[in-house]
Amino acid sequence: MNTPSPSPILTTPQAAKILGVSSRTAQLWIESGVIPSWKTPGGHRRMFESDVLAALAANDDARPGSRRVLVLAPGRDHADWERALAALDVAEVTCTDNPVAAAVALGANVPDVFAVQVDRPGDLAPEFLSTLHALPALNRLQIVIATRLSAGTVASIVGPALPYKHLLLDGAPGQLTRELVRHTAMAPLALQPLPPALLDAPFPVGADEGRRLLAVHRAAILDSAPEAALDNIARIAALSLAAPVALITVLSEDRQWFKARVGLDLPQTPRSWAFCNYTLLGAGVCELSNLDRDPRFADNPAVAGAPHFRYYAGAPIVDEQGFALGSLCVIDTQARTLDPVQAQILTRLAEQASAEIARRGRARQR
Repeated sequence: MNTPSPSPILTTPQAAKILGVSSRTAQLWIESGVIPSWKTPGGHRRMFESDVLAALAANDDARPGSRRVLVLAPGRDHADWERALAALDVAEVTCTDNPVAAAVALGANVPDVFAVQVDRPGDLAPEFLSTLHALPALNRLQIVIATRLSAGTVASIVGPALPYKHLLLDGAPGQLTRELVRHTAMAPLALQPLPPALLDAPFPVGADEGRRLLAVHRAAILDSAPEAALDNIARIAALSLAAPVALITVLSEDRQWFKARVGLDLPQTPRSWAFCNYTLLGAGVCELSNLDRDPRFADNPAVAGAPHFRYYAGAPIVDEQGFALGSLCVIDTQARTLDPVQAQILTRLAEQASAEIARRGRARQR
């Protein structure tokens, strides 16, 4: 008589990966009895994979509302995918044109949706997709095949065993977004109202400020501990641009908080003091000189009084969805301008800071 194979035993981080939540959230569910578990002699929680999968199937509330999406598509089309997904309630988007990199990403952080763009019949890899779907840790993965090929052509290659959604690409503006809403659990991202405190703000606020603030809080960076990588970026900005002050800022509803700072003792200021409000409105370097002569800033306490700032240049620090969390900026007590090379240095350092914050966020979710 055949006996069933025992279910694999998982650690809490392994269970979290299957559930698609942080290790801390998984730990809370395990300790509250949502997922049966036991303790090893060393005091570590263990559970059967079958119990984790059963809890996931029985409790759709365990799934985060915002989806994580992995896209395997030619590099030339990544911007189209990012634009389409930016209009949806998506927590994280990863695009790659390399199947091996896609497989690694699937193993590192299980997404909710795996979208594969297929331009030619030969691009389909049904064995690869079937293998992914057969893995217990990925059996909740929704596979989407986006293509100009007919549904019949795709079905004849993939076969009946693999569950997938067929998205027809026709290149029309907004069509990819509509197809994703139609065939997946992703929903359009509703515009967020402004907090009351910003309705009459004495500084400019972007049209999408509500969603930007959601991104700031989703990043969980406010009031976090100092990090050497970001501190070093601020130091390099100050040294390479010969600026007495360099800051990595994060702007919340009412605060300008400094994740890293050089040449300034204050850990934060009211948001109304922030020159970075203007950096948030654009994609490039924002340069403000002769601050004492500019009616927007002449009454700013840091301009009218000590330390008597006269110059600011900032480049936005953005998350993986493109929302500006704050900026990397340099400030001087003398009016000046950046030359093209210096502006490029500031831009590249801001990109490096953005990448570091994105890496930090991915590590936090594991």
